Amino acid sequence: MFLNLVHKDRWCIPIEVDDRLEDALNVQWERARGETFDLAFFVRLSGCLEKCFAQCLDPDLRLPTDGQVRYAMAIARELGVSLPAEAFRLCGSTHEFIDCFESAFRSSRARLSRAKGPAGR
Repeated sequence: MFLNLVHKDRWCIPIEVDDRLEDALNVQWERARGETFDLAFFVRLSGCLEKCFAQCLDPDLRLPTDGQVRYAMAIARELGVSLPAEAFRLCGSTHEFIDCFESAFRSSRARLSRAKGPAGR
């Protein structure tokens, strides 16, 4: 059996599903849409699919990690440069920003460290 993942009638991806999984999904679907309407199933399914989609993306299109964003923000703050909005959304953009400014950031940090000297530590 195939499930079809459809996005706003713009594209469709057929997803092959094992017969046993199809049977279990049909039972789950009937339970979920029954008289008690199990919203929890739809929430679980949505969460799982979102994670799967994110993992399938090319690395540059994935979400940047919190650490990458914090590091990029520290660079932007230290150097007084703007952090592009894309850097908050795409790992590739975050990586490009860090690559572009990391050398200047490290130099600035080294200068500050030397200026403070041993007494400032």
